[in-house]
Amino acid sequence: MGNVRLLEDQDFKDYARLSLEAYPAMYPKMSEEQIDGWIKRMQAQQAEKSDIQYYGYFDGDKLLGAMRTHTFTMNVHGVDMLAGGVGNVCVDLTHKKEHIAKEMMQHFHGLYMDMGASMVLLWPFRSDFYMKMGYGYSPKYNKYMYKPSDLPRGSKEGVAFMTEYDVDDLLECFNRYAAATHGMIYKKRRFFERFLQRYKVVGYRNGDRIEGFMGFNFKKLLPDHPLLQNIEIEYMIYENPTALSRLLAFLQTQLDQVDRLEFLTLDDDLHYVSSDPRNGEPHIFFINQESNVQGIGLMYRVLNKRLFFEKLAPHDFNGVSLRVKFNIRD
Repeated sequence: MGNVRLLEDQDFKDYARLSLEAYPAMYPKMSEEQIDGWIKRMQAQQAEKSDIQYYGYFDGDKLLGAMRTHTFTMNVHGVDMLAGGVGNVCVDLTHKKEHIAKEMMQHFHGLYMDMGASMVLLWPFRSDFYMKMGYGYSPKYNKYMYKPSDLPRGSKEGVAFMTEYDVDDLLECFNRYAAATHGMIYKKRRFFERFLQRYKVVGYRNGDRIEGFMGFNFKKLLPDHPLLQNIEIEYMIYENPTALSRLLAFLQTQLDQVDRLEFLTLDDDLHYVSSDPRNGEPHIFFINQESNVQGIGLMYRVLNKRLFFEKLAPHDFNGVSLRVKFNIRD
């Protein structure tokens, strides 16, 4: 059995190598300069003892596996709970099937149990692997693909591109939405600093408050066709119907240079915003035409069962009170 511990500065070069080998399709070809910058950012996070930390599985001095942990605050039925997340779980390709990932996950669970977290969560590479560890599925993620011309026309008043000067207002908007929405995880300021680097960000401002925003990128459809593209919207947050209508009006006006708008969202009812809810694919089953596709995303595990229900004591389960017995096998 190896040893799981926090990575030290000299370990991050091997961590980067393991990550690139374990997820070659997720990490595009990176230059040495890009890898060096990535390593320095991780070392800085580790030194700051931030809510993102890096652990490794060692056999002696050799790094054979690694993972990244996240510490969150999560809204569970209106109750803010401490939660842990794990990502980038990777194992040396020459040491797979040696229970290294299992031992790292057990360390992760113990770490957050000691911290007093009620829940842990992750994006699975293999959902069946994590089901065996007691994780369950989240609601399905949706992908809708609508033509801009099928969205409602309307006013774009208050809509503008966001800049680094809007980071604090974006953070406040998101966290107000998170505080009102079951299952949401509160963000930190640095998330939006990176968010503005990764996406084109358009927001709706009402007076001195941002009340809705979206993060999107243009997606080229054919390598040899410079004029055929979609807009892929990975984030869309809105606090009220006006914010939604202003953001949709902005998207509707992109019809001259965009084929379809790809919405990635947990919203099961987004098809109501389009005059034609079909997603452009000729798929039909029992006279039902495809409006969206779905996928399994996040998985959750209730880590500390007693603490979880103690934290939920203020929640009203629709006026129902009953006694439940759980038979737990872990």
